[in-house]
Amino acid sequence: MEFRIMELPTMDGYVSSGSSLHPPTKNVSKEITEVDKAGQIQRRWRHKHNGVPIEVPLPNRSNGFFSRSIRDWRKAVVDSFLPVGFPHSVSEDYLRYQTFDSLQAFFSTISSLLASRALLQGLGVGDASSSATFAIILTVMQDAMSRITTIVFAHSFGLHIEPEAKRFRFLADLFNDSAFFLELYSPYLSSEGKVITLSISQALRALCGVSAGASKAALSVHFARSDNLAELNAKEASQETAVGLVGLLVGTLVVKTVEDHTSVVCLMVLLVFAHLWMNYLAVRAVGMNILNRQRATILFHEYLRTQKILTPSQVAKRESILFWSPVVPNKLGQPVAKIEIAKSYKSAMANGTYRIDAIPEKAYNTIICDRPNSQIRPIRILLYHGISSQEIIGAWLKAVDIAWEMDKTRGFDEALGDLFYETTDRSYNFRRLHLSFWNAVTRAGWDLKSQAVETGAPVRFLIKDAKKDM
Repeated sequence: MEFRIMELPTMDGYVSSGSSLHPPTKNVSKEITEVDKAGQIQRRWRHKHNGVPIEVPLPNRSNGFFSRSIRDWRKAVVDSFLPVGFPHSVSEDYLRYQTFDSLQAFFSTISSLLASRALLQGLGVGDASSSATFAIILTVMQDAMSRITTIVFAHSFGLHIEPEAKRFRFLADLFNDSAFFLELYSPYLSSEGKVITLSISQALRALCGVSAGASKAALSVHFARSDNLAELNAKEASQETAVGLVGLLVGTLVVKTVEDHTSVVCLMVLLVFAHLWMNYLAVRAVGMNILNRQRATILFHEYLRTQKILTPSQVAKRESILFWSPVVPNKLGQPVAKIEIAKSYKSAMANGTYRIDAIPEKAYNTIICDRPNSQIRPIRILLYHGISSQEIIGAWLKAVDIAWEMDKTRGFDEALGDLFYETTDRSYNFRRLHLSFWNAVTRAGWDLKSQAVETGAPVRFLIKDAKKDM
């Protein structure tokens, strides 16, 4: 909490300082305003000459006893579940995301109870013929599968999750719901079938855990606006706990009421559909202001078409949550190129490559590749050592710019020759609009100090003249 002090005239012409009185140069008293980290006024006080602070009613707030009590209770409840200073301490899309996220957690809790009952049945609860040994073996297999899946998935996709946080946040619940259905049918399988099915189910849960945890961390960084990342995560845990309690109460009634297998399956389908739909609306509501491959492509295509710069919220409405690949079209809308950031020099120079220097400073190099019998040509980007985040974004936009001018009706050599001269001219224009373009992008709300274009381990290249062979 911060304090702002203003001097106000007093009746007796003295200024109070602590518990003593000093002859003033002016007839003033003190007005103290309490503000939160976001600068929003919480309370206002007047410090009189007798040293006793008096609370000053804020505009549109009644100072009656009951009104104050209700206000204090409401503030206590709000502060228990929302970050201090809300809504000014978080991004504009926070509340909409959290609303849908809470709803999906509610539906997920009920689904998990139905799946848990089926899981217990699959483990042999209530079956006199089942053995504790089988249950232990099954549990060990599930735990082993979960641990192996976590390690493999984190190694393979760990660097992909932050740039594609919205996609992996949705995929997490898709994995989880798939595990629910496997558990739902596990009691009707043989012993071997149960082991395989429930092991796969646990593997899907592991995928969910890694995807959800990492993507939520990236989303939390986006939502936090007042150095309140830890508090935001803590309050989200409180929200999930409260929603989970309500879901447990409703789910308990549902489990006791619905026992017929057909009814359970139908109910599960409805719950899963509602769960995924809420999750989709939640990630759709997020307008991230850091450019990844898809957002940069959408932003620059609109600029090439209309010379307009889209805001993060406008780009978010056009984003594809699941189905997007870096295959970009030309100005006629024909898919012509697949843009890649080179992971090694050997892979970048494969398929008979031709080089086009995008900017003389050699921050990056754009390489167009010929792929026989394919109309989709790779455009590979070499990032040089010392390149900045803004230059990495610029490298991707330059590749999009090259693809924009490609023509599928001509042969590769002919098209490449024309393209070289076009991009040589266009590169000057591209550099000339650098300042005005980047300034407009910044004004639109994009953060150019960070980038999410790279989806793998960063690789940088150093190029120098080789020594002559002796």
